[in-house]
Amino acid sequence: MLLNDFYKINKIENKSESDIFSEIEINPEHEIFKGHFPGNPVMPGVVSLQIIKETVSLHTGKKLMLTKAKNIKFTAMIKPDVHPILFLKINYSETENNELKVSAEIYFEEIIFLKLSGLIFVINDNN
Repeated sequence: MLLNDFYKINKIENKSESDIFSEIEINPEHEIFKGHFPGNPVMPGVVSLQIIKETVSLHTGKKLMLTKAKNIKFTAMIKPDVHPILFLKINYSETENNELKVSAEIYFEEIIFLKLSGLIFVINDNN
């Protein structure tokens, strides 16, 4: 998990049973940024996906694995020194195949960094 090391959650709201709004704060001193890229740190796309998965896992209490990304659009680079605060908007619904259908955005003000539409498999139910 990257939670509490790479990023921390400043605020999380459950708008409904399947809608999540979260404000996170990125740790710009994290080791990931020293290699991606030295002198011009950028958050790797896979880390953005992991943050979404961890947020849904925290909300549902279930261990999850991203299995299918139907559509991922990276529309801007996340630079931790410019945008240390990010917002997540996530909607999910359960399918018949032990999966969650997820749509999510990571953004700050009018800048959308990522849009995701995909499936997350439920590994186990911790409830």
